[in-house]
Amino acid sequence: MNEVVCKSCGSNDLYEENGYRICRYCGTRFLITKEDKPLAESNISLNEDVQRLLERWDADPSQANKYAQLILQIDPSNQRALNQLHSKPASGGCYIATAVYGSYDCPQVWTLRRFRDMTLAESWYGRLFIRTYYALSPHLVKWFGDKPWFQRLWKTRLDTFVGKLQQKGFDDTPYQDKY
Repeated sequence: MNEVVCKSCGSNDLYEENGYRICRYCGTRFLITKEDKPLAESNISLNEDVQRLLERWDADPSQANKYAQLILQIDPSNQRALNQLHSKPASGGCYIATAVYGSYDCPQVWTLRRFRDMTLAESWYGRLFIRTYYALSPHLVKWFGDKPWFQRLWKTRLDTFVGKLQQKGFDDTPYQDKY
């Protein structure tokens, strides 16, 4: 029997709600199609060691690569860890958010990228901001990106901003850049 797993993090702990399968771990939502079979009720969860590492990863995203490597030692097929180690930001990536959250492909950065493409890029002053940000932020991240004070400074501000964007309807699901 094929086991249903989250395509984002590799967890097999999913539930169904309002026509979606939702990962209990990372919150990723998948639309249920006619071909999908209902989930059986299950108490199966991730290996406890992997679960603890995933929790630490979420608590300290700046150490994402370290946790991904440890997870792969336990579970070589863990999709979230594989994605972390093999994903590379496109040129013009969200440099500060990627430094803070530890990955270009995570829910918070997906939300910010949507905001950039769907709102900022639609006006001349938004495009000016984007150009200025991409001229300055790579240097800031290069100089300070691994410093704890830099992480703390930006994480609080980004968490607040991302929360407001999500309340306005900007999604936190996987996203391909528009440009």
